[in-house]
Amino acid sequence: MIVREMGPADLAAVGEIERHTLTPWSSVALRQELEVQQGSCFVAEADGRRIVGWCACRTVWPEAELLKIAVAERERKKGIGSALLQHCIGDLQRQSFTTLFLEVRAANEAAIRFYNSHGFCKVGMRRAYYSDPQDDAVILRKDIC
Repeated sequence: MIVREMGPADLAAVGEIERHTLTPWSSVALRQELEVQQGSCFVAEADGRRIVGWCACRTVWPEAELLKIAVAERERKKGIGSALLQHCIGDLQRQSFTTLFLEVRAANEAAIRFYNSHGFCKVGMRRAYYSDPQDDAVILRKDIC
């Protein structure tokens, strides 16, 4: 598996992964994310170019926010999310960013365990942040310097 920068040719495959997530991004949102100046998007490829996951982050130096990590349903629990997160953190460290934040649904216990296992700590909550279904957001932080 390799992790690389996401490009326009990856949008269809990433859109397919998104259709199976709890809070899917639209094809328009995905396309717009590629155009953000203060952001980065990466994809994970397996089997010679099959997209199996993706992530996006935004930056306002010296901090960054992880917006999304999504892995294809049949590819979960294989280390793909970890590889994407580690690649993103490495990219941020090379640019001297110091802190990475993210929000996750309070009900998404698996995601919270995943981020905790990668050194993220809870620093806050946003009540009723998510809709469809309604849920609180847990704010997590990791120092990456």
